[in-house]
Formats: sequence, C-alpha cells, structure tokens
Amino acid sequence: MRLKVALIISMLFCGITSLAVDFVGHWKGKVANVPIVFHIANDSLWCATLDSPMQGAMGIKCGKVEVSGDSISIKMPALRADFKGVIAQDDNSITGTFTQGVSLPLILTRTTADAAMYNRPQEPQPPFVYNTQDVTFQNGDIALAGTLTTPFWGKSHKAVVLVSGSGSQNRDEELFGHKPFAVIADYLTRHGIAVLRYDDRGVGGSSKGSKEDTTIDLATDAIAAVEYLKSRKDIDTTHIGIVGHSEGGLIAVINAAQHPEDVNFIATLAGPYVSGRDILVRQNQLIAETMGQPLNDDQLKHIDEIFEAIYNSTNTEQLATCLTEILKSDSTNKQQDIETTVRVMTSPWYVAFVKLDPTQYLSQVKCPVFAANGTWDYQVDATQNLEMARKMMPQATIKQYEGLNHMFQPSSSLQASMNYGAIETTISEQLLNDLAKWINSLK
Repeated sequence: MRLKVALIISMLFCGITSLAVDFVGHWKGKVANVPIVFHIANDSLWCATLDSPMQGAMGIKCGKVEVSGDSISIKMPALRADFKGVIAQDDNSITGTFTQGVSLPLILTRTTADAAMYNRPQEPQPPFVYNTQDVTFQNGDIALAGTLTTPFWGKSHKAVVLVSGSGSQNRDEELFGHKPFAVIADYLTRHGIAVLRYDDRGVGGSSKGSKEDTTIDLATDAIAAVEYLKSRKDIDTTHIGIVGHSEGGLIAVINAAQHPEDVNFIATLAGPYVSGRDILVRQNQLIAETMGQPLNDDQLKHIDEIFEAIYNSTNTEQLATCLTEILKSDSTNKQQDIETTVRVMTSPWYVAFVKLDPTQYLSQVKCPVFAANGTWDYQVDATQNLEMARKMMPQATIKQYEGLNHMFQPSSSLQASMNYGAIETTISEQLLNDLAKWINSLK
C-alpha cells in the first residue's frame, strides 16, 4: 500500500559567503528523538540537504545557508524550520537550536556518508554465494529490467518472481532505507530457490508506463516475468511461483486465477483479500486508533461518503467535483490539501483499486498458497484479510505473525511499528525461514 511522508521538497537556495571553519560534510543528530542528517557543501556557494530516515524522506533541499566564523544558519522553508549552531574547536560537532514552531536543542556530530544512514544488518553485501545476473524481459512494448539470482549448485531450480506493493518501486522494493526484496532474494537463493525481482514501470531500467495503468495492467508485468523464467534452462518450469508484497500479493492472486498453467504457487505477504474500499476504510480507522485518536461517528460517515463516491463513480470530472464538496464540508481541510487529495483519489489506479474485488479471483485459485500478515499492520488488517483467505482458499497455508508491521518488521510497540525507517530489522527472520521452508516443501 502507499506509504505517506509528510515532508515536502522545496527549491534549493544557497547563500554566498566566504569559507570559514570546516562545516563541509555529513552531520547527524536527533530532534525530539527523530534522527536527522544534514549534508553541507560549499562550491563557491554554501548549500545543504536534509535526510529524515525515520520518515523515509531523503535529500530534502534546504534554503539559505549562512556561515559566519564558527556559526552556521540553515533555513528549511519546506519544513518551516531553521537551525542555528556553533561548531566546536575540533570541527567534529555543532551545538545549536532547531526551530519548528518551538525551539529544541540539537547537537550534530560529524559522520560519514555511509554511517549517516541507519544500520541495516540484513542488507546483502558482496561477495555473494550465488549467481547474480542483470536481465531484461518484455511485456509487449514495456521493457522490464531486473536481477535474477540462482544457486551455485544444481541445474534446474524452483523459482519465484517478487512483485512489489503499490507505488513506483525499484527491484529491491526500497523503502525508508530498507531493501526488503534484496533481503528476500538473498535468503531464498541461499536456500536453493532462484529469484527474479524487477524495477516497476518507469523506475530504474524499466520502460515508463501510462498514467492510465491500474493493478490489472501491472499484473501483466508479473506474468511476463514468469514467462521469462519459463524460457530459461536453469529453471524448473513446473515450480515457478509469485511472491507478492501488499498490492503485489493481489497481483499474485490475479495471475494464479488467470494463468493456472503458468503459476504453480503463490505467496502473499500482507496481501489484500477484500475490496480496495474496505481496505482503505479500515486503514483509516487503524491509523487513527494507533495514534490514540479513534474516529468518531461523524468522521467514519465522512470517510464512507468519500469511498462510496469513488466506488460508484463513472466520470472523473464529476467525481472530482463530488469529492471536493465532501472534503470542503470539513472546515479543517485546507484548499491546497483538498486539491492534492482529489488529484490522487481521481487517478485511474486509485479509482480502480477502490472498485477492485479480489474475491472474484480468490475463488479461482487452485494452486498452493502461502498467506502471511502481521498483527501490527495498520495498512492491511490481518484479521479482516486472513478471514477472507481462509474462506475462499481452503488450501492456503495461513500465517499470522504477532507484533509485525506491514513490512514484517518487529518493534517494541504498536506505535513504534509505524516508524519503518527507525527499525533496523528489514524483515522478520521467522517469516523468511517459514517462506523458504514452505517453497522447498512443494512437490
């Protein structure tokens, strides 16, 4: 599902100044326990960018940067914030104040570009103990670029295609500084399973798609990946499956139903099994509850009106007018926010997702299924969706993981589970182990 970041990117403005002490470099610190990283440069002009890894916001362009002696001032118009500080004599720390409505102390310490990011202990590092090959395959006019990993041993391997969640993802499904698909591919290949992961349309080495693309269109990319694997001599063509995360899980279901002769098994990780409308209504409820602000009856009615309008829509312009009126009825909504929301909610992908009912495909899936959800997933509710999986696919192996979020990360609390970037673990080792064992058990 789509992951939202509240930080907005602004234009870069650099202040002219003379070079003083050594402010150039990478600086990390915490504002109210939220880690941030400044990248400060000087090439005749002082300039800076800001990372907020916990929020998945990287390379935020700062405004005017001024240096005077041992003092620095950095404006951040996109955040309506600024930082003022003084560098230590050893040039390794800056002590100052971060102001964003309120003023908070902030101590920055010098770091390296690599160390500025969170530690990701699961991220695979070369040399790899398996074959890695960059590949390209076609889906009509769309060229899709990916990476195929195969075990060193054996001549014919079970194989899976990894399909990412909604939004434009690269082949590693890179989000919030994590690379879940790189970790999954590494683990499965080490356990004897070939893995193909690819860049979504318009990302990395893949061709650009259309603004009209929906989940159904993206499903054709996944089956094209399956067809590519079937063309290879090093793949066991009787054991090719699709492993999909979030919307990718729905894509796995669609292809298992429509192409039973090609898709031998599927695994859905936080896959939606109820309609997009039901998913999104429940998502709003869970987010509010997790933040300690449960929705009241009026708010629930307001949300229902929005999704009812989308579900019954037949004309984009009429839908935009209807949604604008509904959103304006809430005086707390700002005009700029309303325009942005309406633009998203009237997009072909969004409208099609709200209307899409997975049950029409679930009843047609006859192959083996591994269905996994985390109990702390506020985007795809485990109870709501796994109940439908049990009902519609009795052959499915159902796994509900306690205390894991939408990305299958463990955390210390339900609220902490929402901060994907702050969690070092990319994906649960238990899930990886269960998934590999299940695939290898298939006859």
